[in-house]
Amino acid sequence: MDSIVTPSATCPHVVLVPFPAQGHVAPLMQLARLLHSRGAHVTFVHTQFNYCRIVRAKGEAAVRPTSTAAPGFRFRVEVIDDGISLSAPPHDVVALVGALQRNCPGTFRALLRRLSQEHGTPPVTCVVGDVVMPFAAAVAREAGIPEAQFFTASACGLMGYLQYDELIKRGLVPLKGLTNRYLDAPLEWVPGMKHMRLRDMPAFCHTTDPDDFMVAASVEHMKGAVGSKAIIINTLYELEKDVVDALAASSSFPPIYTVGSLAEIVAASAPADDACAIDISVWQEDTQCLSWLDGKAGRSVVYVNFGSVVVMTAAQTQEFALGLLRCGYPFLWVKRPDVVDGSVEELALPEAFLDEVTRGGGLVVPWCPQVAVLKHAAVGLFVTHCGWNSLLEATAAGQPVLGWPVIAEQTTNCRQVCECWNNGVALPGEVRSGVVADLVREMMSGDLGKKKRAKAAEWKAVAVAATMKGGSSWRNVERLLDDVLLLVGSNN
Repeated sequence: MDSIVTPSATCPHVVLVPFPAQGHVAPLMQLARLLHSRGAHVTFVHTQFNYCRIVRAKGEAAVRPTSTAAPGFRFRVEVIDDGISLSAPPHDVVALVGALQRNCPGTFRALLRRLSQEHGTPPVTCVVGDVVMPFAAAVAREAGIPEAQFFTASACGLMGYLQYDELIKRGLVPLKGLTNRYLDAPLEWVPGMKHMRLRDMPAFCHTTDPDDFMVAASVEHMKGAVGSKAIIINTLYELEKDVVDALAASSSFPPIYTVGSLAEIVAASAPADDACAIDISVWQEDTQCLSWLDGKAGRSVVYVNFGSVVVMTAAQTQEFALGLLRCGYPFLWVKRPDVVDGSVEELALPEAFLDEVTRGGGLVVPWCPQVAVLKHAAVGLFVTHCGWNSLLEATAAGQPVLGWPVIAEQTTNCRQVCECWNNGVALPGEVRSGVVADLVREMMSGDLGKKKRAKAAEWKAVAVAATMKGGSSWRNVERLLDDVLLLVGSNN
């Protein structure tokens, strides 16, 4: 369908508001592309902080589609002020969430007001807010606009956050100490998740501070989610069936739509040149790594990427570097310029490591096209922080994983990988080069690795079936669009 149409009151107009981090922006953008392909008018809302970072890295043209100013254009990018300095570190989650809570409700309210008064723009019919951007849903309700909320991580992560209030009531949070004695406390009462421990909960609750900001913020986010019209989760129903069923069984919880992986559905249904296919990454992709992979044997390369936000100490970086040196396999390591905490200049890589890379044992790049890398025949293992987008992409590619979770629900995701999905194992939190090398070797060529790879292949088949036309995720996307997001009128 042409991107330029004559707006009318009967045209759905959906406003999407992601949290300003790539792992959140990506699935909201994928949903925007699906809405656009179905004829909706789409307004995609960046916060100033994230938008300026992308523009600084890629230029304005990369962030906005061409002809965006043309009358009747159905896809537009808007920016709301968040009061955050461009020099602020993107991994300071506490400061970021606090600034968004303080500064964004008013600017988003002003945006909705402007959109309602703008000539030639159809009235906003639905707001889709990130669960961790609760002001979007609150402002929509004030304005009488229907809303849905998007939890961009896993269903198990959502279930974990929903337990924070109960953890506080039971006196488990704040922790009395950050030792194994307290972190290994069993939580047998978590719905849909057996044999959970406190250490498996989303990591924000691993605190001894009774006034911890992120614990309080997470509790409030969950209260906002419960009051929504619908909850969208970018997951496979089959992968998280027990958890999704437990969420759905709660009479106080809104309808749930499991639509993952949206990236695979978009790839199968949205045209490659559609107007929403715009850049969302602050890093330049090194596509030459694909040519480097072409020269490697099948399943011979270890792929290492800890995502767009996680930071490491210099000591941790060195231990990973030495472990990769000793593992005996070629590796592709995505190492962002700011991945070492405290300095964008400090590489924290020993000279022997750099020499080995030069000799062809490995390749280090600042960023890469991860989906293409994971699906490349040369890759045999994914060493990951267990961020949800990364795990979904690994599932679609049939890759076993070696997890090293750091923040948020990554700990919960990693627990599910090891205990429920059985497509990977975890590294100890305290990184040691010998352990890294041993586990990489075991996962690449040992019996444990063969079992995990076989399970990963099973999940790949499930993921392919779910996202094909008629599959569970495909059907849920259609229901979501038809029953919630594309409705026009006061009864929406």
